[in-house]
Order: sequence, then C-alpha cells, then structure tokens
Amino acid sequence: MELSNLNIKNGLCISLGANIDSKFGSPLESLLMCKPKVEQIIKEWGNQSNIKKNGNIKFDPNFSWSSVYESEPHGVEDEQPNYLNTLVLIKSNYFPKPSNFKAKLLLKELKKLEVFFGRQKTLKEKKWLSRCLDLDILWWEDLIIMDEELTLPHPRFVNRNFVITPLSEVLKKEQKIKKIEDKRWSLD
Repeated sequence: MELSNLNIKNGLCISLGANIDSKFGSPLESLLMCKPKVEQIIKEWGNQSNIKKNGNIKFDPNFSWSSVYESEPHGVEDEQPNYLNTLVLIKSNYFPKPSNFKAKLLLKELKKLEVFFGRQKTLKEKKWLSRCLDLDILWWEDLIIMDEELTLPHPRFVNRNFVITPLSEVLKKEQKIKKIEDKRWSLD
C-alpha cells in the first residue's frame, strides 16, 4: 500500500480498540486510561531513539487523536460485543529515523501495555477474538516491514471503516474541507 496515495505524508499512526472489560473497567474506561499511557510511551521511545543521533534535541511529538467510534466486530465467526475504536496520528520535526529495529521496540512497548490492561496472548489461528485492549501500528513514515512480527504499513487498515473513519477525522483537522449541499446531487 502506497501511503502517498492517501495523502499521508509523514508521521506515525497507532490504532486502539477494545470490546471487553479490562482490569481497569469498560472498553471506554480502558481507552481513556490508555490515552496518556500511549503518549508517554511514544515520548519515551522517541527521546530514547534520538539520544545518540541528535544529542540534546528533544523529541516533541504532536498528538492528533480521533474521537472514539463504535463498530461491529470485523471478520469474526462467533458473536462478540461491539468494539470501541480510536487512533492517534503523531507528527514531529524530530522523529527518530524509521527502522525495523525502532519500530519493533515501539511494538514491544505497546504489547506490554496491552498485557498491563489484561490482554491474554492468543494463538495465531485464533484471530479476531474479543480484546480488552488492541494496539496496532498502522504506519510510520514510509517504513515498509513484512515479517511475522510486524507488517508496516498495516496491510488491512484501508479496508476497515473503524480505521478509515477516525483517520479521516484526524486528517480533516489538518486539511479544511467543506461539504457541499445541493439537492440536485442527492436525487435518486
């Protein structure tokens, strides 16, 4: 997937979802509690990754969070509760240089946060089970990774409304658009 086709020039994007209670409460409570923790992980990861490269230049990320959206579970056979989903687009003038190693360090920290909230490790053949917290890196700059541990950009995000709708909201904040209302367009 060529991200430039989506007018996404730079940044790091992470999706968050939950559809069952965590040890901290409902899916909404979990996302609310998770938000500052994700920001802290990103700040620490960015500063740690930049220490050797830039010396005293501090990584100063800008976080653009979407609203929280409710969606039906996607691709599941068994009945599950609806998901709550959000995402954050992170931009900075001092991003660490994208690399496989640094992306996997970030993924490791995000997976630790999932476990902290109570997520149980699942077998690969048991995909798309209910989750108290699900964190995915959707993309990081123009980095391309394809292996068992991580695929960037995320291979299916453009086909999922629970990602595209929050993403369009975040992108709209940066690029002002106006909906044109004309009855002639809406005629069936």
